[in-house]
Amino acid sequence: MNNERADNLGTGAPDASAAALGNLAEDGAQTSRVPGDPPSTTAFGISYQGVLLRLRHYEPDAPRSGPPVLLVHSLFKRPYVLDLLPDRSVVQSFLRQGFSVYLTDWLPPSDADAQCGLQDYVQRELANAVECIRRRERVRRVGLVGCCLGGFMASVYAALHPRNVERLVVFALPFESRPPFVPAMAEYVVRVYGNVPASWIRAGLNARVADPRRLPGFLATELREPELAHPTDGSEAVDLQHALETWFGSDVPFAGKLFLEVMGDAYGRGLFAASQLMVGEQRVALAKIRCPVLNVCAEHDQLVPVEDSLGFIKHVGSREASNVVFACGHLGLMLSRAAHASLWPHVGKWLRGDTDATETARGDVQDARSRNH
Repeated sequence: MNNERADNLGTGAPDASAAALGNLAEDGAQTSRVPGDPPSTTAFGISYQGVLLRLRHYEPDAPRSGPPVLLVHSLFKRPYVLDLLPDRSVVQSFLRQGFSVYLTDWLPPSDADAQCGLQDYVQRELANAVECIRRRERVRRVGLVGCCLGGFMASVYAALHPRNVERLVVFALPFESRPPFVPAMAEYVVRVYGNVPASWIRAGLNARVADPRRLPGFLATELREPELAHPTDGSEAVDLQHALETWFGSDVPFAGKLFLEVMGDAYGRGLFAASQLMVGEQRVALAKIRCPVLNVCAEHDQLVPVEDSLGFIKHVGSREASNVVFACGHLGLMLSRAAHASLWPHVGKWLRGDTDATETARGDVQDARSRNH
């Protein structure tokens, strides 16, 4: 059943939609229907396919430069926000810089996956994806770039497999965050539903996401682009609004056991920040992350406030760990013109080990600390 589900997710051809995901999840008490993806902005192939994850691969436009990059997306929504529009695509930004780009495509869990947790998602699926990249690219280590909760997953992997990670970038990382409900509520929802329905995710965790009726003003603030507040017919602002309206509705069910471990243990009880989170028999000790670390925060992030992220670099074992605070909101890190003009080229240079990029990051961390202490 799970293999059939994965096979039906479609191809990476930009002129063809990914197959509808609606058939992958049942309506009713157990799960919520998942909308189909729109046509892919950038063509991709599939390098690995497991039960819970398939791995997209995008070939670079320029001669290859730097380590292969694995974008680890969050689990709450579909990953195409990282490749939303040609001029607002994190994927294409890395491709133009010569990186071989991979992207996690977490598959909607079936009812049979309700007992899958971090051991399954990180130690099996994410570990298999990294191993696939290492073999395919003939490298010892891979660059990881984690988005929001994907940053949490990437950090857990880096702590458990430090020898496989060249450099670690996390952006909008909920580090010392607390979920909007107590662990007992998470336990109750999982006990009732098995997997946490997408509708519950939307209501409980996405409460701060803009109402589509107020989307133009929200985007103007999030992206720091005032012209988006007054879209005109045929404008790029209208295309962006329509694309995001679709993505806002792409909530995905959350595997029950994983939900308990992440929302109950990692964040509800603070075990992730305390380096006390357990994955199977292994402790996620952040001090074991010794590769260079870049922690990118959005100064005006309402979903993951900047103060919830900044402390991450104090807990890792790396001697080269920096914060970069960018003047935008949560979505602005992925979609704003300013981010694509300066932030993502900077991240690319940093991933290649560029000395100037590292020094710039060190300057930014001083600015961040002076604002928050």
